[in-house]
Amino acid sequence: MNKPDVKNIKTAKRYSNALLKSAIESSLTDKIYYDLIFISDTIKNNINLKDFLNSPVIKISDKKEVIEKILQPHIDKITLDFLYLLIESGRINIISEILNQFTIKYNNEKNIVKPLIISAVELDDNQKNRITESLKNKLKKSIFPEYIINSDIIGGLIIEIG
Repeated sequence: MNKPDVKNIKTAKRYSNALLKSAIESSLTDKIYYDLIFISDTIKNNINLKDFLNSPVIKISDKKEVIEKILQPHIDKITLDFLYLLIESGRINIISEILNQFTIKYNNEKNIVKPLIISAVELDDNQKNRITESLKNKLKKSIFPEYIINSDIIGGLIIEIG
């Protein structure tokens, strides 16, 4: 999928808002979140499928048939219907950005923060646990950090959230 422009981000936000609302109403938020990850990975890792879905010369009915055969056994009906909507509206090309926007909303809904923690040296497990607990107490959210080493830092930590 291409890097989205501002218009695609706005469109993806609208689609992800609608999908999240439907997911919450049906109590399937987690399932639909994991469905979107599966779909995005499947399309991203299969260039032929990606080209097929993005092709303007292939009929919508053919795209829906292929999606149904490949994905239906693995995803919820709400997610499948959502994919059909994206295909019909010519928006399947922004599925990755829809996933990004859905993930932001999902994490907010689930009270999850995924900070990026940058340090000059490798942190041991005790240090990582103390940082995670400190952030958890300060932010009152579930913390799932990603750690990166950057030897250009003289000392201390850089913590990026959001």
